[in-house]
Amino acid sequence: MKRLVLFVLVVFGIYSYASVFDDVAVINKGVDGYIVGKQLTQNQQQLLKEKSVPNSNPNVKSFLANKDLLIAVNAQNLKVLAINKRYHQISQENIQKMMSRLIYDYEEPTAMAHEKMIYWIWDADGKKLSEDDLKAWKDSLNDKNKKTLADFVKKDNSNSKKKADFNPYVSVKLSADKPIIQKQEKPELIDAYLIISSDKLITSTVALAK
Repeated sequence: MKRLVLFVLVVFGIYSYASVFDDVAVINKGVDGYIVGKQLTQNQQQLLKEKSVPNSNPNVKSFLANKDLLIAVNAQNLKVLAINKRYHQISQENIQKMMSRLIYDYEEPTAMAHEKMIYWIWDADGKKLSEDDLKAWKDSLNDKNKKTLADFVKKDNSNSKKKADFNPYVSVKLSADKPIIQKQEKPELIDAYLIISSDKLITSTVALAK
């Protein structure tokens, strides 16, 4: 009987693990042919072999698809966990064009922070996290038991005016080292990162090894 229970738990765990990747892949967020949650193509797998970089976690493999594009994948199924694309010394005009393209693709962002970061978050159904959802979570941090975003959205927050039922699956973040919109006459050049990732997949990948 114990063996049967153990077998059922193992099968259920594998199914749930695979299902999370499927859920994230359907949201279809990525860049340059890499989609978070989807498996690398044959050509991309070849790049993984040729351009791999060290990773401290044995369950994660990383590689440079090009000098400015870092990809992290699950070591077992070769599905994308995170994408990090760097932009060196770009003009304010170009980063604003990039931001405009992101807003065109993803609609209004979840939030903008410190004039240097703009980001979007989606749940398993492709619903985008609103600024109200994020504010409710931040307000909850005043509770005695500090909650993570993932913990908070699993249940109602008694201190929130809005039901926080959002379960984050994928995030897109544009982060710059200087304000994206500069007011000076001669704006400085900007270094920026576009990061597309899934905490759900990263957590699932790490948990599988335990």
